[in-house]
Parts: sequence; structure tokens; C-alpha cells
Amino acid sequence: MPEYARLCRGVGLGKHRYLEVFPRVRESPALLRVARDPEVRAKLVEAARVRVLPVPGFAWINTRIPCIELSWLYLKTGTHRDLYLDMLHELTHLRQLSEGADLWDARFAYVDRPTEIEGYAVAVEEGRRLGMTEAELRRHLHNPWMSAGDVERLTAHVAAFLARPAPPA
Repeated sequence: MPEYARLCRGVGLGKHRYLEVFPRVRESPALLRVARDPEVRAKLVEAARVRVLPVPGFAWINTRIPCIELSWLYLKTGTHRDLYLDMLHELTHLRQLSEGADLWDARFAYVDRPTEIEGYAVAVEEGRRLGMTEAELRRHLHNPWMSAGDVERLTAHVAAFLARPAPPA
């Protein structure tokens, strides 16, 4: 794993700067997909917060605070690669939230929600850059609440998203 993708597992419970968890993330080429505009990108990374909680699960957005919430167990036991990709996904959601997006838009199933598709697209694109196989990417996309059909639909949505030209910076 590149150094920019390595996280600091030593952070404890509570609220931390994103840069405290991923000290070298500013070097990540994936940030260009997270936020095209350099000023938006810099402000996003600087302002982002991560709250480590003693709960089961992975990572998600608390829209009230707003911040990324991260399971302490996942922080301690997840692979650097999965945590890095998940945290890029969640950083994308923080950007979307700052732009006024409804992250929980109930008009869409989870795998059809535009905000989720973009978040997963960031992770898939970066996973490919890191050399993940398509099978590894599918495993990364799969969550306990998703069926095989859900993963197939999400995979197709992500492919279509990544096939579109990126918006200008």
C-alpha cells in the first residue's frame, strides 16, 4: 500500500481530524475524484472529522454533526486497503452533504442511490489503481445487507458512472 493510503490505527475513541487518521491522504490521486476543485478538496480534507465509536459495523456518515463515524473494531481489524477505500467513499459523502445532497434519499434503493454510486465509484477507481482484481472489487462492494443481485446492480451503476467523462475542475 502506498504511504498515503496507510492509516493511523493508534487513534482512540472520540472525534479526530480526518488528517489524523490518514496523515498523508493529501497525496492520494483519488482525491481528484472525490472533489475536482482544488479549493473544495483542500477545505474538505481539512474540515473532515472522524468519530471512532465502540460499536459494530464499518464506516458511515452522521449527517447531524456532520462527520464520518467509524467502528473502533473495524479501525483495529480492517485491512488498510478496505479502510482507505471506505474512508474515501465516506469523504465523498461529506462533500456531497456540503453541497446539499440528501444522502438518505428514500426514493432510491441503497444500490441505486446516486450518492452511493458515486462513493463506490471513487473506491472502485482507486482500487483498480492499487491493482485490485475485479473479484476483489466485487468483494469490497458487497456489504452484509446486500444480496448478490444488489451487488450486480451496484457494479453496473458504478461502471456506468466511471464511463462518463469527469466534470471539469
